[in-house]
Amino acid sequence: MKTALFLVAILAVGSGLPAASATAGPRIQVDVKTILATNGKQFFDPALSAPLIKELASVFRYASYRLVSGSRMTLQIGQTGRARLAGGRTLQVTPLGIQGNRARLRLEIYKKNRQIFQTQIQLRNRSSLIVGGPRHKNGVLLFKVSNQF
Repeated sequence: MKTALFLVAILAVGSGLPAASATAGPRIQVDVKTILATNGKQFFDPALSAPLIKELASVFRYASYRLVSGSRMTLQIGQTGRARLAGGRTLQVTPLGIQGNRARLRLEIYKKNRQIFQTQIQLRNRSSLIVGGPRHKNGVLLFKVSNQF
């Protein structure tokens, strides 16, 4: 069975940043929250903020949102960080550059050492987006990626 992934930009994401070299420089703090969205009995995990739940519910239309895991990493340009995700998956995050108030990040999801998803995103400082996709248990996993530099 093929896993379908999709990308939903919850907050404004720009375009067109040039790549930066992998040299020491600014550090980017990246937070990744893994959320299990399901239907059935309504439940909103108190570990998730009310504005986040409202945003998720307006886009994804599930009855329940539960925080599965969270990971925080501080990375330099070109440095790759890893976050363990549910279902034996791993998210690799690599900052590619900063221009003005935006950072460009490469996101790759692996399952059993096989890449199943790759994209590049651009985030304004202190913003986030939701990457959603693979089915897990009786729902779907959503990954909230936030940054600060």
